[in-house]
Amino acid sequence: MIGVLLTILKVIGIIILILIALALIIVLTVLFIPVRYRGKICFKEVPDIDLSVTWFFKFLNISLKFKDELNISAKVAWFFTIFSNKEEPQDENVSAPDNRGGKDTSEKESSKKGLLQSTFYKKGVFRNNVLKKGDKLKEVKAGKFKSKDKTSDYAKAAELDKQEKKHSKAIRKAKNKKADKKSKSLPEKISDKIKDIHYIITNDDNKYIFAKMLEKIKKLIDHVLPKKIEGYFKFGFDDPSVTGQVLEIFAIFYPLYKDDFKIIPMFYDEIIEADISFKGRLRLIYAAYIGLILWLNKKKIRTRPK
Repeated sequence: MIGVLLTILKVIGIIILILIALALIIVLTVLFIPVRYRGKICFKEVPDIDLSVTWFFKFLNISLKFKDELNISAKVAWFFTIFSNKEEPQDENVSAPDNRGGKDTSEKESSKKGLLQSTFYKKGVFRNNVLKKGDKLKEVKAGKFKSKDKTSDYAKAAELDKQEKKHSKAIRKAKNKKADKKSKSLPEKISDKIKDIHYIITNDDNKYIFAKMLEKIKKLIDHVLPKKIEGYFKFGFDDPSVTGQVLEIFAIFYPLYKDDFKIIPMFYDEIIEADISFKGRLRLIYAAYIGLILWLNKKKIRTRPK
């Protein structure tokens, strides 16, 4: 008998270990396998957009396409479509109801009336039962309800008293908070908020924490941004000075696209033309790591003493 019990416990333990291992493998797969995205944007006379987000060799695939109309779809396990904005065509040959006889309609109406009456009757019975239960609870609390087991009645009454005390305490706290808020005028509240923000910004320890947080956010943005951008963007306006100003703005982002992406200004022609392709990826483990660091640093921020 003991041997059978031990074998059963052994099998249960092995099953639990297998389930834990599978859950761990799934979590590690989600965290370490990157989410990849790619896109192609063409614009000459009509925009042509093709964007996609994939994970684990396109096990999860979300695509967005726009040329003449917008098409969005999501697939799981390579074949199963879980979402699509295209509605499937409905069958037009729908059989119309046959209303040949007046007896059927009258029978249906009478059956509906009977159902309504029965539901009203049931609701009335249910309401009476609820009222009876409420009366019983009041009687238990007041000591009027007599039962064979007096200890259970006293216990129920004590529990009800505890619940009422907790409820009254919560109401008192809420009223005190409202009274404190009402005691301050709107200008005082605004001035207190400005003082809090000024203290948080000007505190030396907070400045160091903000610098660390900003550095981590920059790293996350650099991680998410496309690793490769190819193509060209040709633009021109009526006023050549406007074209020059736009070119200055694009020059700021030169480290992102470098020589693979061409910016072509047209100073004497009004034109907008583009052919852009890009791709990148995001590792969830890295995003979770940055989020944890930001959350821990946020807790270290000092606030104005009150």
